[in-house]
Amino acid sequence: MEEDYIRVINITVFGVISWGLIFILLCRIFSNYSFDFSTRIVSALHATVAVILATLTIQDWSCPVCPTASTSTIQQMETMAFSLSYMIYDLICSHFGQVLSIDNAVHHSICMLGFVAGLCYWVSG
Repeated sequence: MEEDYIRVINITVFGVISWGLIFILLCRIFSNYSFDFSTRIVSALHATVAVILATLTIQDWSCPVCPTASTSTIQQMETMAFSLSYMIYDLICSHFGQVLSIDNAVHHSICMLGFVAGLCYWVSG
């Protein structure tokens, strides 16, 4: 169990760094475009990969969210860690690109709180 927590932490840290590097690479590739353009590409990439990963973790297609509040599999934990890393990256990135809006900060904080709770208690659904 301890190894699983370390794995989740590693995925989160590696993910934040990776999202940042992807963003920097996109800023260099699309240097004629705005900061916001690159953040939206990273956002679309996260959304696409997150949906694919979440789909791959479904165990019973007759009821994809059943049973609710069940113990998460390691794949589900990794998917939550992946999305947590994106939320951390995006909150940091929003500080640099624009004036931080309170609604954006609240949105990211609540999402991160939900992911951390799910990761700490091994519960999803």
